[in-house]
Amino acid sequence: VLILLLGTPINGRTDTDHSPQENADLSTLQFKRIAVMPFLVGKLESPEQPVEKPLSQPLELLHIDAANLAEGADQIMTRLVNDALQIRFADQVVSMEDAAAGYAEATRDQTLDTPRKLAKKFGENLHADLVVIGTIWRFREKGTVEENPDSPASVAFSVYLMEVSSGKRLWHNAFDGTQKTLSEDVLGGLKQIKMGLHWLSANELARYGVKNVFRKFPLR
Repeated sequence: VLILLLGTPINGRTDTDHSPQENADLSTLQFKRIAVMPFLVGKLESPEQPVEKPLSQPLELLHIDAANLAEGADQIMTRLVNDALQIRFADQVVSMEDAAAGYAEATRDQTLDTPRKLAKKFGENLHADLVVIGTIWRFREKGTVEENPDSPASVAFSVYLMEVSSGKRLWHNAFDGTQKTLSEDVLGGLKQIKMGLHWLSANELARYGVKNVFRKFPLR
């Protein structure tokens, strides 16, 4: 059976939770340090269920579906995003070791803290100008749906760029992708044929998703 990848990258947009800035140009934004905060596990919003101010939602509202999240998915996503940024910005990216230490110092209250508050504390601990916040709510390997042994890999995540000093959300993009057979979506297959005609692992699908999401990253 010929196999293709059907992914749904959501077009990147630049805005803030306080005052939306349609199509703001961040290509000339100056910064010295950018850090990737360890991915949050759970769903704040999705392409089907947008939330007006996702970074202002209490951490306790993160919806976790353990059946669709492989163990360690948050660590895999953090590493993939960190690698993607290092390719572009090299030494301006805080190392994962330093980021982990800075995150450990940012005390968390599931009721009072929000992704924005947590990212601000995290960024200040690292003296970073910008923080990338990620949420992962689906990271499922092929064949792991109990009622469907032939279920394909599926990955869904969101990433946000936040300015530490102001707490403003500068940009957001998301990916929701599930592999399908060629017979299920011919047109989608023609667009994604370059991925190869084989079953992908969740890790490979996540790598593809990160690559697509960061094609729209506004910084140069």
